[in-house]
Parts: sequence; structure tokens; C-alpha cells
Amino acid sequence: MRLAIIAGQGHLPAEAAAAWQAAGRPAPLICAVEGSAPAGLAVDRAFRLERLSPFLRGLTDEDGITHLLLAGAMNRPALDPALFDPATVSFLPRVLPAMQQGDDALLRALIGVIEDHDLTVPGLADVAPGLMAGEGVLGARGPGQTEEADAARGQEILQALGPADVGQGCVVAQGLCLAVESLYGTDAMLDFVALNRPARRPEMGGVFVKRAKPGQDHRADLPAIGPATVAAAQRAGLTGIALQAGAVVMLQRQALIAQADAAGIALWAVA
Repeated sequence: MRLAIIAGQGHLPAEAAAAWQAAGRPAPLICAVEGSAPAGLAVDRAFRLERLSPFLRGLTDEDGITHLLLAGAMNRPALDPALFDPATVSFLPRVLPAMQQGDDALLRALIGVIEDHDLTVPGLADVAPGLMAGEGVLGARGPGQTEEADAARGQEILQALGPADVGQGCVVAQGLCLAVESLYGTDAMLDFVALNRPARRPEMGGVFVKRAKPGQDHRADLPAIGPATVAAAQRAGLTGIALQAGAVVMLQRQALIAQADAAGIALWAVA
């Protein structure tokens, strides 16, 4: 099994690569879309999406790659029609309609294209299971009764929004939904709560709920949190962070947990 990683932005690609090598495996080949670089990780192969098919063929035919992991945040780059090769053009009828839908639909289409090039796309849980949130209390403090109720309410909200492929997180305080994650992401949602809460709902408390979308393909775009997420939750006046066990990535785990403990924020994961 020879692994390559299409590395997006953030710390996840580096942590996934380190976990893979820590298990005694050879270093993965690090690939990235031109103009996008992961944090703390050198890129071995840069490519353009307009020439995706030749890039994928090169991985199998020249590098002997058998498995290709998608890791890290990836923006939708502007495409240059003049750069497309015929093989890549041939699968555009499958990809372009998905681009008009949510991220999950687009990633499913992309995974299908990768598999058509004789590559297996593993999930992060297969490559680096230690990065996933395990079930139970993860920090020094478990949730109180009100926090558990808010977390359950948040799960209901995200379950209902799942078919719309909207987002992977929401904020609930005393049973009221203060915000839902959209295309702009977790940080924007928590900043919105921090900005609007003092005048509208000034009381402290509430839970940030993070989970995969119902029916989401776990081989790409898994939800993730890191120390910056905890800091944003603290600024928003929240006292709890509830994760979906086995489906949420914990970046910089030790620093994340230490920051939650220092802030008095309950951190836990449920199945």
C-alpha cells in the first residue's frame, strides 16, 4: 500500500502524514493544488485541477501510488478552460453539476473520478485513527444536564439540515439555536455569536455541536476542531463543545484539550 495525500490548507495534512509514518510506514507523497499549501508540510507534487486526469495517471503509473487521501480545507479555485486536457474534460459532465450543489456532492463526484483512475480513497479514520474524537468525556470536565440537553437539541437541528447539505455545526443555548454553520465555516459562525450575543442573549452558557452531515461520505471533508475553535467558543460565551464520536477530527489534540480545560469548557463526544 503506497499512500499519497492531496493536502489542503491547515494542519490536518501534516498530522495525518505524521500519524501514518508513526505506524512504521513510508512517508506519503504530498500533493497539492497549485497555489494551496498545507501548514508545516512540504509539497512533493503540485498540480492543476484542469489537468487532474494526467496527474492521477502519473500517481499510479509513475509513482506506484495505490491509495489517495483527501485531507485539509480546499477552496474552489477559478478554472482556466484553455488548460483542460481531453481526459479531464471527459468527466466534467459528472463534476460540473455537483459543483452547483453542496460540498459533499462535489467531493463524492471527485472521489468517483479518483476511483476511475484505479486509486483507492481511504477515510482519515483508516489512515490516522488517533486523530478522531473518541466517545466520552475528552477533557477535565464533563457536560452538565443543561449542556447535555443543548447538545441533544443541536444534534436534532443538524440531523434535520442534513438533506440540504448545509453545514456541520450549530450553537444552542438553553434550547435556542443561536447560529448554524454555513459555507463560511465554524469560525464565522462562532464570531457571529460572539458579536451578536451581548445585546441579544447576554447570559453565559450554550454548546457548540459539531458532527458529520447525516449520510456524509467520511472519506473527505470530515468536520474538525482545533485550539482556535475552543478560543472562538470561549469568546462566544459557550461552556460546552459536543462532538460526534468517530467522525470529528481533533487537531493539535493536547493543546486543544488543555485550552478547553483552562477555559472551563466541557468537551465530550457522543456516538
